[in-house]
Amino acid sequence: MFDSSPVALLMLLLVTGSSATAQTCPPRGEAEGRCIELTADGTAEVSEVQISPGQTTTFVFDSDLRADGLTLEGRERFEVADPGKRTLTLVPSEEIRGEKPSKVTVCFADDAAPACTTFRLIVHPAIGERQVRIFRNPRPVESVQAELKKSYEENARLRAENERLRTERDRPDGLAGLFDSGMMDERGIPCSNADFLLRPKAALSVRRVITCRAPGRMLVRVDLKAPDDAAPWMTQGAKLVGPKGEELEGSIWQPRPLHPRKPLTLYIEVQTENVQTVGPFTLKLWEADGLRLVTLGNVTFPALAEGPGL
Repeated sequence: MFDSSPVALLMLLLVTGSSATAQTCPPRGEAEGRCIELTADGTAEVSEVQISPGQTTTFVFDSDLRADGLTLEGRERFEVADPGKRTLTLVPSEEIRGEKPSKVTVCFADDAAPACTTFRLIVHPAIGERQVRIFRNPRPVESVQAELKKSYEENARLRAENERLRTERDRPDGLAGLFDSGMMDERGIPCSNADFLLRPKAALSVRRVITCRAPGRMLVRVDLKAPDDAAPWMTQGAKLVGPKGEELEGSIWQPRPLHPRKPLTLYIEVQTENVQTVGPFTLKLWEADGLRLVTLGNVTFPALAEGPGL
């Protein structure tokens, strides 16, 4: 049986050498966007790529594309489908919202394998992948190197998660924990009612929005109400989009599904080191199946008071 531990993989790299010239994906977080490697025998591989109405997704290839080698399902639902020499730019229209996944296939200009590759396009109401880099036919040593990098990344992620859990476990709960963590001092945590704007075609109505700021944390409380004929709503994701386009993913606490005639309070918490961040932000919420969306504009946060501990 092959030993896939980091040490064994490193030994394999030392034995086989690292003289290969084909490009491979860098470790996660070291390059913008996502990266996909295509193997020579992977002609049946179909990678999933997430797209969203009105958002640009650009595929960047390391090989020239055939000018006549593009096949795009549902072409009429894309505002832009622009193939270049080594790029493919897609901008879905609003008509694609709620549609089933489609496929796009590109073919390469040279005789190397694979000759073509297909991507499965998954529609998301709010988040689309901005850039996807594609490398063809990595050599075996580079595949091992990529596996080694992923192993190290996973180990680093687990170590960071264990450290976070250990730190939280060593702190007291409740108000004492807020004081001990530095998120609150004797002045409390500043909160305010947000003068939000509910965007058209929102799946739910919003009665009130309260925002709070603490060092390293931002909290949004949203009071929601569903239409009388609406299906139950369970929030799957939330993000804040800042005035400069910065995106902050939020963790969600929803005690139960939202049903008609039973209002619900939802909490979204975001971690951020920028204590000057006040907004305005756009808040996007989407449900578990991704078909319905709630978008709130002009969401602002109170500024943190200056003083010791803040």
